[in-house]
Amino acid sequence: MHSFSTRLLAAFLLLIVLTTLSTSLPAYWLARRQLQEQAWRNVANAQQATHSLLQAEQMRLAGLAQLFAERPTLQLLVRTTALTELAPYLRDFQTQSDLDILVFCQDGRLLAGDAAFTAVCTPPPPGNFSLVNGQPAMLAHQPVTDALSQQPLGVTITGRWLDEEALHQLAANTGVGHTILSPTDRRFSSSLPGTGEAAFAAAGEADISPLAALSTPQTQMTLDGNRYFVAYLPLPGAAAETVLFAEVALPVNDLIATERRGLLALAVSTAVIVLLAGLLGSWYVRQLVSPLQKLTEAAEQISQGDLLAPIPLIAAPAEINTLAAALQQSQEMMLHSLEEQSQAREWLNTLIQSIAEGVVTLDGYGRITFFSQGAEALTGWTATEAIGVMANEVFRLAEPESRRFLEVAPPAGSKRQIVIRTRQGKNSVLAVTGARLHPLKQDPAQPTARVALVLRDVTQEEALRRLRSYFLANISHEFRTPLSTLQASMELLLDEEESLSAAEMRELLKPSYLSLSSLQTLIDNLLESSSIEAGEFAIKLRPCHIQDSITDALHIVRPLLERRQQAIAFDEPAHLPELPADPARLTQVVVNLLTNASKYSPPGATITVELAEMEGRVRLAVSDEGPGIPPAERANLFHRFVRLDSADREQYGIGLGLYVVKTVVEAHHGRVGVADRPEGGSTFWVELPIMMRDE
Repeated sequence: MHSFSTRLLAAFLLLIVLTTLSTSLPAYWLARRQLQEQAWRNVANAQQATHSLLQAEQMRLAGLAQLFAERPTLQLLVRTTALTELAPYLRDFQTQSDLDILVFCQDGRLLAGDAAFTAVCTPPPPGNFSLVNGQPAMLAHQPVTDALSQQPLGVTITGRWLDEEALHQLAANTGVGHTILSPTDRRFSSSLPGTGEAAFAAAGEADISPLAALSTPQTQMTLDGNRYFVAYLPLPGAAAETVLFAEVALPVNDLIATERRGLLALAVSTAVIVLLAGLLGSWYVRQLVSPLQKLTEAAEQISQGDLLAPIPLIAAPAEINTLAAALQQSQEMMLHSLEEQSQAREWLNTLIQSIAEGVVTLDGYGRITFFSQGAEALTGWTATEAIGVMANEVFRLAEPESRRFLEVAPPAGSKRQIVIRTRQGKNSVLAVTGARLHPLKQDPAQPTARVALVLRDVTQEEALRRLRSYFLANISHEFRTPLSTLQASMELLLDEEESLSAAEMRELLKPSYLSLSSLQTLIDNLLESSSIEAGEFAIKLRPCHIQDSITDALHIVRPLLERRQQAIAFDEPAHLPELPADPARLTQVVVNLLTNASKYSPPGATITVELAEMEGRVRLAVSDEGPGIPPAERANLFHRFVRLDSADREQYGIGLGLYVVKTVVEAHHGRVGVADRPEGGSTFWVELPIMMRDE
């Protein structure tokens, strides 16, 4: 015999099953009926939509036929019987209007158009739908009347095939499949999948004819294993007779699957309810609730962030004991994983803070959420000041009237150069690279970091690039001028050699010699600059007198001084000691200083060269009578490719002379500088040590 508890549990389970079935089965049948009714309403709506779309296309064809018939060019070509020009004119209009059929008929014969469509010209004019060469088509015709004589010229017929392409477009607009068939159930084209000849044959065996289906409100068919709800739309031809049918087919496989899922859900829900009822009615389940509740509370504490919450020790039953042990092991692994993540995060933060490039992260509103030490050095802002501030406030553009920083910031994966104004008011060129940290969140209350920007200061690189471009743009001029002078002098000497005196020849050779000297100085400076940049620059020190280098330099630049009628005022002490120097390099220094003074002094000026000994150094000073040097330009005066502006274009150089001077002097452990001259102009001075410095 079964115990009372077993009988009570069985009765409880039976009651649950009956209650579930009594409520679920009616709901299932009601839902199934509503789904089918909705499907048939969709078929009716699709049928109406198909009718409207076909009417709209018919109106378009009629409009195109009327438009073509009213064209003066067409009437002129027909009136003048220019048939050779009518055919291409017809093809152009057909291409522009997206027409499959466009013909012009006159007196029942084809005058222009594809010869394959001769049959459509046979009276009477075709209807809205017709079979053309055995294929279904939608047609429209329009008589053409001569606008001058009002005499009929012919008929324009436009059309479009009702092929698979057209039916697929129709299906895309209505959401259902379409098939064009004859009253005898011959199928011409379809947008349904699996509509080959075999599939059509199989479908035809199960369907009723379209004429019979018009009187049947609900028709179904199976095609290639797919079930459809079907309705038919008659397509009239000439004299309003039905020549074709449009079959509207709604696939209902999803509906059938939904019904099956509903039935399965009913069975599953009934089984689940019975199972839950049995568990709830069992005393053993009630015994399990207490230890499980304790484990649940511990798990909730862990999920809320209390990773050190104690896990209760449960001895029995064994399953609960195993669960408690697994939960405790998971807790330990989670703590270990979090510790590793914390160490990795600290290491990554240290790495980011140690690199010279700046790293900045922004939230979805453009506020700064992270600001590395590199970014602090680049902008002058501290992380404490920048975090929480809009990026447009921290990164102010050098030209703020145009756009703001976030408008020019690069998108993820790209780089841009942006000129900003630092907090100290200095312009800085930054190479900014953008990166997306994670996809945007939809919750506006979570403005977490979403965009990362990596900043690199390329101010000096950009300045060097501009200087190089400046150098390349002007070096051709610096070579062309002396070469042109040299060429002109040589041509004159060759042409007038017999008639020129020795004195005249010397006068012609002076510009040539001056041009050669200028080229020599330019080439020397270029070679020195190249060796300096390549790290191959070196000097050979030996005892020498600086006066010898000055004498050699004066010999080199004398033609330039004579041409500009400039004099040299030389002031030196009675005795100067020897210097440890490279005589050739020292001569180049003096040549560059004298050439510079001559170029920036007016014709007829006096250039002063002074030598003096002071505190173990020999000082060479070259003074000119030029316009002077503004204080703002002195800081970059001895850099490469830097030149002073001058009103005289011939005085422009390539900006290497003073750079070579500074490099040579510093290689001798000397100093170089510039000062204002009290009488006007500038004084460039060089100081060289008398004693050789130990390396």
